[in-house]
Amino acid sequence: MKINSKGTARPLLELLKSSRGTILVLILALIPFVGNAQKIAVKTNLLEWATVSPNISAEFVVSPTMSLDLTASFNEWTPYKNAKFDHFRIQPELRYWFQRPMAQHFLGFTLMYIDYELLRKGEYHDGQGIGGGFTYGYDFVLSKRWNLELTAGIGALYRFEKKYDEGTTIPSSNNANRWCLVPIKLGVTLSYVIF
Repeated sequence: MKINSKGTARPLLELLKSSRGTILVLILALIPFVGNAQKIAVKTNLLEWATVSPNISAEFVVSPTMSLDLTASFNEWTPYKNAKFDHFRIQPELRYWFQRPMAQHFLGFTLMYIDYELLRKGEYHDGQGIGGGFTYGYDFVLSKRWNLELTAGIGALYRFEKKYDEGTTIPSSNNANRWCLVPIKLGVTLSYVIF
């Protein structure tokens, strides 16, 4: 039986180009880290809830000084008049803790994928972004199970989008592709340590 490598490769490439494929590749790449976790916390960013963006994170301790944080958020509605930011975002982050995981200071390296539709000042931005950056945070231990985390980070994001004025025809292809410097992460996060 002869396998057609071109026929097999095409569906795989199409899957990787899709947002589902990107998510699948990230999850498969992170399974070895998660499988060895000794401590796990479930978290939510209160700042994102202020923009009506439900979100959830899971953090896994993978060594005496490292943890892996996996975050997902979305927004499918317009809570404010003349302002819209529909999105789906996934963001893994590898963290180095100066004391011990899930307590006090940490530095992180994060990657991000976002699929978005933004309306601002009568201009639509409909596209996707891929990027990464560095974060700093501090985790306040409130009790044995509860923590409060403050996080901020900056990074670069490559956006490929359809940009057009409200009321005009949507372009058939992306017309605004560029790199930009962005606040890659900003959070006031409440976490519950499971074990």
